[in-house]
Amino acid sequence: MQRLDQSLAVLKNQQFRSFWIGRVVSSLGSTAAPVAIAFAALDAGGGAPWLGLILALNVAPQVLLLLAGGVLGDRVSRDTIMIACNLVSGTVQAVLALLLLLGAAPLWTLALSVLLMGSATAFFQPASQGSIAQLVPDEQRVPANAVLRLPLNAARVLGPALGGVLVAVFEPGWALVCNAACFLLSVFFLTSIKLPAPLPAKESVFASLKAGFSHFKARRWYMVMVAQSTVTVMMWLVGFQLFGPVISDLHLGGAAAWGVIGAGFAAGLVGGSLIAVAARPRRVGLTVSLCLAVQSLPLAALALAAPLWAEVVCVVAAGVALDLSIVSWSAFFQEQIPQQLQSRLSSISTFGQLLPVPLGYLAFGLLSDEVSSGVLVGVMAAILLLAALAPLLLPSIRALRLGKPADEFSELEDAAA
Repeated sequence: MQRLDQSLAVLKNQQFRSFWIGRVVSSLGSTAAPVAIAFAALDAGGGAPWLGLILALNVAPQVLLLLAGGVLGDRVSRDTIMIACNLVSGTVQAVLALLLLLGAAPLWTLALSVLLMGSATAFFQPASQGSIAQLVPDEQRVPANAVLRLPLNAARVLGPALGGVLVAVFEPGWALVCNAACFLLSVFFLTSIKLPAPLPAKESVFASLKAGFSHFKARRWYMVMVAQSTVTVMMWLVGFQLFGPVISDLHLGGAAAWGVIGAGFAAGLVGGSLIAVAARPRRVGLTVSLCLAVQSLPLAALALAAPLWAEVVCVVAAGVALDLSIVSWSAFFQEQIPQQLQSRLSSISTFGQLLPVPLGYLAFGLLSDEVSSGVLVGVMAAILLLAALAPLLLPSIRALRLGKPADEFSELEDAAA
């Protein structure tokens, strides 16, 4: 209880509290918006092809612009970037809501809106990631990340539900009005944050990005962990999001069962945040690797067509483990990476994680015509498990701990070699 009180004490920091409220409020808007836009597309006569295009246009700019967002986050005041991005998202949703309410929103306007919001997200995320280290002292980074993750995960549960209720009771246009209000309210809180401006850049944007990659390659431990997450993220997203609904429809009871599974995963994420508030594991390499390994359990259960209750137990465990790993890694990243590099290196890692995902969707989707879904998901579970645990073969990864310089751990590898 004492540790919990100490963790919540970070909210007494006025700057962090404003950042916390702004992030949570905008997260409600961003998680509710896809539901409203999807039903708006259906109401406008768009079928599955239009929905697929809209989803792609939301993700594509996040992949293409992340590196530019990382460079900008290290060259411009991060609070300015976050405010500008949420202003764009709020304004876009407000305009789209007005068009929908007036009955003047053709499908191309929906596609354009998600493209703009996806672009704003690409710049918002690196700036947000680099802000925490500027807002709280070193000893409060772990509780700050945990206290932030808890409501963000709750928003992932409440946001889609809120969007669905608003669409059902009113119509998509009014749901987007509420979403726009969330983003604009977030701007109000973010304007009270005053982060220090970065030093004037003496190099071009290209040179700055090149320097970011140089710093990335110079940290072997960081490259290993990013490579780990690149494989595990692709296996998890393809196995769970692509084949999960298919296997659920065949063996578990269809859409209702898949809704229960999704709710279980979200509940696990919230539980992971609660655990991270009280428990602060120091051995980051071990914690992240073991927690990511737990992600293989739901995929294995899907592959075996396990009963619904078993799948729910597995996704709850996976959600808890995933969020605990994210909190631990975020605090370690903010501790080890200089503030002037955090946005760039954060964007490089996220870029690496997202880049192969569309290829994974395509490749495994095509393979499903030749190989059963259960076999494919079983293979993905095995690959995920191996990728999660493989870094532990390196002494430098097993030695990663909060409070110790990570760059010194490369000496362990050199000695072992």
